[in-house]
Amino acid sequence: MKKSLVILSLICSFSAMADSGYKCFGTEPFWGMELTQNKLIFGLFPEDRTVEDVLSKEIAQGTGEDYAFVVTTKNATATVIAGECSDGMSDKIYSHHVVYKNSTATLYGCCDKNSK
Repeated sequence: MKKSLVILSLICSFSAMADSGYKCFGTEPFWGMELTQNKLIFGLFPEDRTVEDVLSKEIAQGTGEDYAFVVTTKNATATVIAGECSDGMSDKIYSHHVVYKNSTATLYGCCDKNSK
């Protein structure tokens, strides 16, 4: 129950961000990421989050723009790939997988496209 509440608060806190792009999160440790056209917002919970400008978005060859891509910032990369993803803690299935990497960690999680 405690983990469910943490995940719910994580989702709610990131839902207040931009309404385009992707909302992503992972567990163990709990983290969240918002990806917009121009920003990558990342946070380990309950710590503060960082906001970085997106420097580039590379689409994987042979795929569509939202199927598989890598976003790069000054201090991190996020690889997003379409496919059913489970958080391992609920029955919800998400539309994309994500691997977030910075200088201190490589984290795996799930994403959904933001609704407009």
